[in-house]
Amino acid sequence: MQVLIRNARIVNEGSVFKGCVVLKDQRIARIFRGKNALQEAAGFCETRDMDIDAEGKILIPGIIDDQVHFREPGQPGKGNMSQESRAALLGGVTSVMDMPNNNPAITTVKALEEKYRLGAEKMYVNYAFYMGSTNTNAGEVLHLPPDKGCGLKIFMGSSTGNMLVNDPATLDTFFQQYKGVIATHCEDEAIIKENTQKARSGYGDDIPVILHSKIRSREACIASAQKALDLALRYRSRLHILHVSTKEEVELIRKSRRIHPGITCEASLPHIWFTQADYLRYGMQIKCNPSIKTAEDREAILKAIESRDIQAIGSDHAPHTWEEKQHNYINAPSGIPLIQHSCQMLMECVKHESIGLTSMVDACSHAPARIFGISDRGFIREGYYADLVLIDPEKEYVVTKSQLEYTCRWSPLEGHIFSSSISHVFVNGILAAENGQIIQKPSTLPIL
Repeated sequence: MQVLIRNARIVNEGSVFKGCVVLKDQRIARIFRGKNALQEAAGFCETRDMDIDAEGKILIPGIIDDQVHFREPGQPGKGNMSQESRAALLGGVTSVMDMPNNNPAITTVKALEEKYRLGAEKMYVNYAFYMGSTNTNAGEVLHLPPDKGCGLKIFMGSSTGNMLVNDPATLDTFFQQYKGVIATHCEDEAIIKENTQKARSGYGDDIPVILHSKIRSREACIASAQKALDLALRYRSRLHILHVSTKEEVELIRKSRRIHPGITCEASLPHIWFTQADYLRYGMQIKCNPSIKTAEDREAILKAIESRDIQAIGSDHAPHTWEEKQHNYINAPSGIPLIQHSCQMLMECVKHESIGLTSMVDACSHAPARIFGISDRGFIREGYYADLVLIDPEKEYVVTKSQLEYTCRWSPLEGHIFSSSISHVFVNGILAAENGQIIQKPSTLPIL
């Protein structure tokens, strides 16, 4: 199988240039640039199975999403690997790293191996899975073979799945002895409980969702992030703080990285796209943990992506059924389905000059590959896997319910008009999606 993508505006490793890319089997065979690029590319692959004229379009490496919740095994009514990965594919995501808060949680080597077996069978994109931590499974975690899983997820604040790790001795053990990437959910449980009780005393279970950012407050995020940073600095751990939601966390992490570059962090789509003012419009649809905060926090996050003080962007795709989301504040679960429009959401930020195009690609593709040690992906380089996304920056895209691939079949973005669309998505050299339609299930691989 040989494919020529010609006349594309290629975005890679901080530069943007016009050129041609030749794919052969699963890999990028050659990249041509300069005034003779098309002639040289045509000469290199005189016979080809596919020829795509990408004039006016943007070619980027496939997005590597470091934080998704596909809900399988255990909750297929919320989301399953097949449907959620189909949605990822349409959003320009070619590799995902799925969280362990399944039912039952992925907290043993056996459960992790079984999840990889399911992934090999069902995924439409490449995949890796986190090992989950608890207050009592240090033995399992520390005996995990080095080639199993993409990292250790530690919930330092409770969220969906009841996997809170709050025992100081256990946290010390993980940060001191685990040698892989420790990915943390940072919210202080005591602060959240106190805030919840205060709100309940006034409203019962029917707390207005606008108070979510006061209950799961900035103070809760800051206190927990500081605890994680202190542990990482003490033990020189490989810490990756997920879904940073406040300007203060950005500053704390920036200062800590000057001492220990092994500390990294991620911003997620909810905190890039929404602000707490949006609770009035979307209600429980955008209830997520950590909570969505102020416009000032959102601006600080976008600036930190541009300055590389936030290294990665993930979707934090977390589906729940529409019926569940209609419950009152206490009973409505936290999480938002967003991955089907990851690339379009970020291209909108580029259009409005919130982040640059090369910054977007660095955070979505290059940085996850560097942080997690993913081989031969995340860049447009000769010899690398051909995970590629071709974007039409001038073709509008309207989000409709009928197009949604999610198992839950809803999105807070329904009706939104994006200024760009995705024309082609390649996974391991196979054209898997074209113009919003899935063409075929590609052969997918574990990335870690």
